[in-house]
Amino acid sequence: MVKTKTHVHSWRDIFVAFKMAFDPKMMFLGYAGLLISLAWCVMAASFFSALKIINLSPFFFTKIILFPMRDNCPIHGANFSSAAAMFSVGGFIFFITIVMGLLGIWSFFGGAITRIAALDYARDENVRLIDAVAFARKKFWSFFWSPMIPFIGVFFFGICNVTGGLIGRIPVLGECVVALGFPFAFVAGLMMVLVGIIGVLGMCFMYPTISAEGSDAFDAVSRAYSYVISRPKQFLGYCGIYIVYGIICVSIVAFFAWLVIHLSFCTVGFGMGEKFYTVKAYILQRCNIACLGFCMKPADESKTAVSVLTGWSLNFLAGMLIVYIFCIKLAVWNFFINYVFSAKTVIYFLLRKEIDSTNVTDVYLENNNQNELTADIKNDDIKKLSENTNNNDVRSDQFKE
Repeated sequence: MVKTKTHVHSWRDIFVAFKMAFDPKMMFLGYAGLLISLAWCVMAASFFSALKIINLSPFFFTKIILFPMRDNCPIHGANFSSAAAMFSVGGFIFFITIVMGLLGIWSFFGGAITRIAALDYARDENVRLIDAVAFARKKFWSFFWSPMIPFIGVFFFGICNVTGGLIGRIPVLGECVVALGFPFAFVAGLMMVLVGIIGVLGMCFMYPTISAEGSDAFDAVSRAYSYVISRPKQFLGYCGIYIVYGIICVSIVAFFAWLVIHLSFCTVGFGMGEKFYTVKAYILQRCNIACLGFCMKPADESKTAVSVLTGWSLNFLAGMLIVYIFCIKLAVWNFFINYVFSAKTVIYFLLRKEIDSTNVTDVYLENNNQNELTADIKNDDIKKLSENTNNNDVRSDQFKE
């Protein structure tokens, strides 16, 4: 028999996402997705930079993780602005390559994470990692296309307006056609706004829909639009709670990671002495050992004086420490991603219960799980039947006596 968790089925269930995000299977999938995403971005940047299509260092993406957000958001913003200012066809191809690659990566890993979250929240089932991966592989194209459909819709209505503009190039006749048909351009513009904004808002329900219902991309998109339009107050309220609570949770996890790094550095440095402080100054010139904004500014002398490490062993120590710091910071990003997927899955179940009056425990199961569930039900029926038979036999014996 399937045992379900005791949930109140209200906004308070969003707080469960904090615990769900620490699921070992989710952590493994999140780590794998982040590492593959980073490798994809670095390879794409290296390839396009080698062809002189863009002017972007491949280490740009690793710096996003190694350096705290507080120090690098202005720098990354300036780099992005300068790249946008020098927009070209090659830059657009690079951007599309990055986006499509990341979409493919997280269509797989995000689908597996939301599948684990859906079964965990709804049915308290500890789904195996291989089953979640198999489900994500089976539904990969549904996960892949569902976030793209709103953008395809915006693109379609935009092409309609562009086509009308091309007709306007015809002398006299084209100008009259545009003048009389411009209200249709307003309608297309309205559709672009509605399809785009509501699609972006409802995008958070697409992966949970496929993971919970086992449906396709069109069902995910239709539910996303329906839930946002049907219950806008509940949707915004749930999203507000999950964002505020998520900021608090990520801040706590980031502070914990920062504390781990600094206490480790301080205690080891106290025992190792001057050599470790030299290595630490060397590291600070290449990456800040803080986590997501919780940083202690490096001393001025560490910025100006250049630390040189003598001997391969000290360089090896510095390199390994940077790798360890990278893994710890990646764990913070991993928690953030798992929390987002988990919280959105919980919100989907809550809105589905309110709008469709569907029981929270109603989740799509694979054939093997369905067979196991049917077998459990049959076994229970057989037990009840045998118990009733035994009771009838006892009563008949008592009657005869």
